Amino acid sequence: MGSKTRDAVRTKTAIIDAARRLFAERDISAVSIRDIAQAAGVSHGLVQHHFGAREELVAAVVQDEIDEFAARPRALADGATADDLERIRDNLKAGMTRFRDYALLVMRAELAGVEPERLLDPAVPTPAMLLATSIRELQARTAPAPGGLDPDLVSAYVNASLFAFATMAPWLMTAVGLEPRDYETRFDEIIDISVRLIALAVGAPAGS
Repeated sequence: MGSKTRDAVRTKTAIIDAARRLFAERDISAVSIRDIAQAAGVSHGLVQHHFGAREELVAAVVQDEIDEFAARPRALADGATADDLERIRDNLKAGMTRFRDYALLVMRAELAGVEPERLLDPAVPTPAMLLATSIRELQARTAPAPGGLDPDLVSAYVNASLFAFATMAPWLMTAVGLEPRDYETRFDEIIDISVRLIALAVGAPAGS
């Protein structure tokens, strides 16, 4: 890779990172190309050169997040063992800790009428699709009872909890009579509930 190509990759990465942060902090319509350029430490023209309009930057941030997750090892390997659910638990914990900006971006995009679901390429598996695939693989190995839970809906439900806790954990905790800080202290329990739902879907023990 030549120096110019490396510079272009670094510039695009800086722009996407800045856009992700600003879109999460403010309404998308309140973030200008100049704001993003300033946050990324590049010129206004460079942002337009690489991405054009603001909507294209929203699409780039969404795609970047999907690509980052797709580059990780899959939750389940061929010939997976009884540690399958623990691997899924680890993936969910990793996702929760870095998910906030992305979740806020998607939420703000929906409110702004950008329809971020239209930015998804059906041919490119999302993290939610990969989790559903993992659940199907586990179901095939454990032979759950007929009429069990749909892997796609289980994955959608788990991802809904990720989005909710990432964007409004203090409100959720307070709404059930807990303290906002309980989100941090009971984080492992929250993840465990998702894992138990997955275990129910595949007819496997959830462990301790």
